[in-house]
Amino acid sequence: MTSVGGEAAAPGRVVLVVDDHPVVRGGLVALMSTLDWVARTVEADGVARAVEVAETHRPDLAVVDLGLPDGDGIDLTRRLRTLAPEVRVLVLTMSSSGDSAREALAAGASGYVLKETAPEVLLGALRTVADGGLVLGPNVGGGDLLGGDATQGAAPAPFDRLSPRELQLVRLVAAGRSNAEIARRMSLADKTVRNQVSSILTRTGAADRVQLALLARDTRLVE
Repeated sequence: MTSVGGEAAAPGRVVLVVDDHPVVRGGLVALMSTLDWVARTVEADGVARAVEVAETHRPDLAVVDLGLPDGDGIDLTRRLRTLAPEVRVLVLTMSSSGDSAREALAAGASGYVLKETAPEVLLGALRTVADGGLVLGPNVGGGDLLGGDATQGAAPAPFDRLSPRELQLVRLVAAGRSNAEIARRMSLADKTVRNQVSSILTRTGAADRVQLALLARDTRLVE
């Protein structure tokens, strides 16, 4: 999963779950009940009802399906973001289309994850989006939609040789995140993070994590 971290989630969040399948909604609500930062969940089975619920309950996070009986999740994302600009939206769908993911992100979604995603990965995605970060789930549209072409190639040397996913990891290292924190935020195994950091050190010529962080600041990859 590709993700970009944000601030720590405040306790007592209200989460809106929008899906026209009662079993799916029930499963998501049950999953939310295990999260200590979620105070309450509210539900809707379509676009119109979701807007009504959002106006009443002002959710902090919305989990939205793309296929809804009276519209689609992309239009709903736009409407929710207009109604409450502070709401964070995670699209949870069956569609792995890169075009759909791009449209959702352009509409204001902060994440796009497939329904086939393992529960522990989904939990990480929910937390990342609630924290103010961005998430692109595994197997979605080739995996580099968050960074985009503008990120790759626009990065200063020697970081211009890294992928958007690797640039995200560098920014987390520069922010002082440990391997364990990076693994949680990017939904990776600790060993994978260690291997990727080692690869990045070699390719950028940095001797260690401290030098990598200093290099990122010196080249203004991060402020």
